[in-house]
Amino acid sequence: MHIVKSFALAVLMLALAVCTVGTGEAAQWDGGTIRVVGLGVAPAGTSGTQAEALARRAAISDAYRQLAEQVNGVNVDASTTVENLMLANMTVRTHVSALIKGVEIREEKAQRDGSYTVTLELPVYGATSSLASTVFAPNKIPEPWTPPAAVYVPYQPQNYDTTGYGTYDRAQMQNSAANRVTTPTPLRPSTPAAVENPLRPTQPAVTTPAAPSEPAPLRPTHPTPQTSTMPDTPAPTVQIPVTPAPTVQPPAAPAPTPAVQTPAAPTTPPAEIVPTGRAVGGYTGVIIDCTGLGLRTAMSPVIKAENGRPIYGYKNLDSDKVVANGMASYARSDADATRAGTNPLRLRAVSIDGGANPVLSANDANRLLLENNASGFLDATNVVFLR
Repeated sequence: MHIVKSFALAVLMLALAVCTVGTGEAAQWDGGTIRVVGLGVAPAGTSGTQAEALARRAAISDAYRQLAEQVNGVNVDASTTVENLMLANMTVRTHVSALIKGVEIREEKAQRDGSYTVTLELPVYGATSSLASTVFAPNKIPEPWTPPAAVYVPYQPQNYDTTGYGTYDRAQMQNSAANRVTTPTPLRPSTPAAVENPLRPTQPAVTTPAAPSEPAPLRPTHPTPQTSTMPDTPAPTVQIPVTPAPTVQPPAAPAPTPAVQTPAAPTTPPAEIVPTGRAVGGYTGVIIDCTGLGLRTAMSPVIKAENGRPIYGYKNLDSDKVVANGMASYARSDADATRAGTNPLRLRAVSIDGGANPVLSANDANRLLLENNASGFLDATNVVFLR
């Protein structure tokens, strides 16, 4: 009876552990750490030190299995998970596998019912031994920031490398490649050439005599008309009085309607956004409100303007800063948005691209770039998304 109760309790604890770490989102991002708890139960018929050792071994195996599942499910960007990246890049696969195997046990404990628990923790960010150190490739020469006025002009969307391994839109490209099925051209049966029967005598070709051609009838020749040689008599000039027409005043033309100027590329944003098109300055970071838009967490998000142009992404940043601190934090309220500093710029996203990339209006994107040029808070990755 005691064994049955112990087994039932172990199953319950395992279910609770799976439910607790299965979502993993809060642990991955809010705390910056992936934390799992493995549970092990000794086989029936064992006791004492042997049972504890076997239960511990099972707990360790369960913990590392859960950790691998959690890592595989982390969103690298809007369209790629760590698992996808590992399948596409052997270097990343090797580094991630070695990272998981090298995680040390954070805590372990033998339970009263004979089961055993093992806790593992893996930091998402950090200079060494972090998930970010295996996902991001070195980027020592960041690309310059987008000019503020460029957010108003049309932009042709392009694939954006979010990690240095070319991960952005990989899923879409794979799907499009899979959908392109080459239909083989059906073979057209060729008509066999006529084969002469050697047993059949060859019939001589019959030549039909051509019909005699009739001569064309002769056309009578007409005499060429003679040109008159009489001198030309000039016609008398007749003077016709010309009555001047009355002057008619044309109606006044309506004033031309001023052409509607499309905001293709204004040099300055509206005055109510940024006076005289200059930055206010003094901002310590940016908080982008994405509440109600279904924003998902990702290690490498991309902030975009309404025209689809990326204005903040991995390629603009020093990879050492990204690995150490990440590109952005996710918070539920302003009180948790400490990463943006004491005087943050507050903006509201108009939509979400791909589930993980906030999209700003043209004016807000322009404002963000102007203020960053003055304060440099994007270079410091002082970015917070509210969701």
